[in-house]
Amino acid sequence: MELRQFRYFVAVAKLGSISQAAQELHIAQPALTRQIQKLEEDVGVLLLERTGRGVKLTDAGAQFLTDAEKLLDDATTARERAVRASRGECGNISLALPVIQNAAPSITALLKKFKNEAPHVGITLHHLISEVQLARIAEGQLDAGFLLFRPQNDPLFEGIPVYKEKMLLAYPAEWTWPDNKKPQYLRDLQGLDFIWIPRTAAPAWHDRLIHCFFDAGFTPRSVMQGVDAVSMLTLVSAGMGCTIVAEGTRYLAPPNVTFATLYDLNLEQEWELVWRKNRCSEVLKRLIKLI
Repeated sequence: MELRQFRYFVAVAKLGSISQAAQELHIAQPALTRQIQKLEEDVGVLLLERTGRGVKLTDAGAQFLTDAEKLLDDATTARERAVRASRGECGNISLALPVIQNAAPSITALLKKFKNEAPHVGITLHHLISEVQLARIAEGQLDAGFLLFRPQNDPLFEGIPVYKEKMLLAYPAEWTWPDNKKPQYLRDLQGLDFIWIPRTAAPAWHDRLIHCFFDAGFTPRSVMQGVDAVSMLTLVSAGMGCTIVAEGTRYLAPPNVTFATLYDLNLEQEWELVWRKNRCSEVLKRLIKLI
């Protein structure tokens, strides 16, 4: 049985006439008659009774008509879904977001726009730190992730910039400054208790900070360590020292943490969408195009 035979049969059954169906289908009547006969041979039962006025459905034909219409609808749906899938308009995508979701409003706005443009795409979201995201992308457990600190020399990954954040000084609100002069440069922090991030947490970012501090003539006096921005802000809130965090984290900070801009703190945190270079679905390509 062929799909076209189902279409021919439905047309004949609906019109009750092989000649009228042949005109509508733009094929010769003898050819249509042969196709209907071939279909009945393949099914093994009589589907149409020939009468002087045309044809009428047998009981088997009535049941076959119901199933044939459903099959044709399914075939149309399958074709439409295939076309949408080729344009990245349907399917599924597994993404990871930063653990500190409130620190990335640009990402949530982007996902909302993506869902509006591709409403038939299913999205699975995970909250993972950058290192875990990279491992799961490499293993094929994630399609892509919004993350920081991608190793630039790793040929396995590819990424596209999403947005940037400038860095700010965060310090306890109860701190007072000589002559009421707040810090303006990194060197003004010399001798202050500084909350640091261990190099193992983000090696590339740690080294960039060190170079920035070195160029500014600042050597941090590390007294505490935090594993991420939230833990460092918690230590600042407890009065343990000051630290450097991304601008977006100020919305997560307790009220007794104050932020300031330093003129020579010229680093920016660069958020990227990252994926495995040899594993990019049509849905992912659509998201990349949107970004």
